[in-house]
Amino acid sequence: MRRKLRFVALLGCALAFAAPLASAQGVAWEDLSAEQRMVLAEHEERWAQLDEGRQQQIATGAERWLEMTARQRNQARDRFRQWESLDDTQRAAIRDRYRVYRGLRPEDRRRIQDSYRRFQRLPLERRRELQRQFRSLSPDQLRRLRDTRLRPADRPSGGMRP
Repeated sequence: MRRKLRFVALLGCALAFAAPLASAQGVAWEDLSAEQRMVLAEHEERWAQLDEGRQQQIATGAERWLEMTARQRNQARDRFRQWESLDDTQRAAIRDRYRVYRGLRPEDRRRIQDSYRRFQRLPLERRRELQRQFRSLSPDQLRRLRDTRLRPADRPSGGMRP
């Protein structure tokens, strides 16, 4: 009986560890659609050497690319050119901000997205003026602005304002 329990426990552990490994498996070049292979043709020679997770990311990206309109593709190309023009420090800062953003609660992310959409709907001259005003703020003003935008429970002082 003990042996059976040990075997069942071992089998359960093996299955628990096997599931994440199976989902992390790479994508064989032959398993890509013809359209994906066409988009990713420059990667074909080194595809098998890519990390499995990277293969999955690239395959997913190719699928998203294929679903984009011509306008969306042009916008993506422009954003990629901008990304390429950044130095390592700038890229690291963007990655850090994105990591912080992804760590926010969904309602906080929605609030940020809504604010961004409202900003984008403003006339160009008003957006430029707001950007100029924001860039002229002192570090202390920036900190106060950030702290006042947090809900009371999220403030570093635990909800008590100085």
